Amino acid sequence: MPELPEVETMRRDLKKVARGTTITDVEVLDEKVVVGEPNAFIEGLVGKTITIFDRRGKVLILRLNDGHALLGHPRMTGRFFGLKSTDELSRFARVVIHLDNSKRIVFDDIRRFGRLEVVPEAALDEAKLLRNIGADALLCEPDHVVQALRKRTIPVKVALLDQKVIAGIGNIYASEILFRCGLDPRTPSRRVTPEEASAIACETASVLAEGVKYRGTTISDYRTMDGERGNFQDRLMVYGREGAPCLREGCDGLIQKTTLAGRSTYYCNKCQRKGRNRK
Repeated sequence: MPELPEVETMRRDLKKVARGTTITDVEVLDEKVVVGEPNAFIEGLVGKTITIFDRRGKVLILRLNDGHALLGHPRMTGRFFGLKSTDELSRFARVVIHLDNSKRIVFDDIRRFGRLEVVPEAALDEAKLLRNIGADALLCEPDHVVQALRKRTIPVKVALLDQKVIAGIGNIYASEILFRCGLDPRTPSRRVTPEEASAIACETASVLAEGVKYRGTTISDYRTMDGERGNFQDRLMVYGREGAPCLREGCDGLIQKTTLAGRSTYYCNKCQRKGRNRK
């Protein structure tokens, strides 16, 4: 599933291809991925110029010159590509947006869970794709994390996956963030100290920025706009490393795997502590 670094990589790549271009035509090849009536979706885009490429959490936001915005949520397997007009489409292409520079923005989605929506900018927070989307994880302040965790009883790892609280963190990056904090993912949220919450905010910014730098994490389906794999999977410290030695200097622990809220969770059994005496 694309998380914040993957969607941010899509945003940056699309900006290079489509900034300042005008949409000349739109093909909806699969109506399921469009929020609302397909003809209204098409009419809301044709003739409009893309002015700003933005993002909130895992939702891509393309702002148009008429005061509307195109929202795109990749969800499980959605991807955005910038293609030349002569490039062949994948059989999983769902929506094709033609531009006046002879290129196309293609939304491709194997499992068809992703969604696209056109909304007025003035009503952005009321859009279906942005409902219950909290503060962007790259902009999250320590005080926000403290307040988000202080009254919750669920494990801290599960709390970090709640997009209403902090938008953009997914399963892979949550495991990596908590490892860097030395905090057991099973720790009840309300037991996280203000100092630990501040560390979570700091490491969230650090891990996600690093994920963006290395153009995302490819475990299975994710590819960049150029069809390349991301590179952050080569820097993972715990995710997918069950039974392997901990990579923290001086730690002789082993990476463990458990399941929290139905998601695979990885942590070190020595340097990630959840008891009263954790450092």
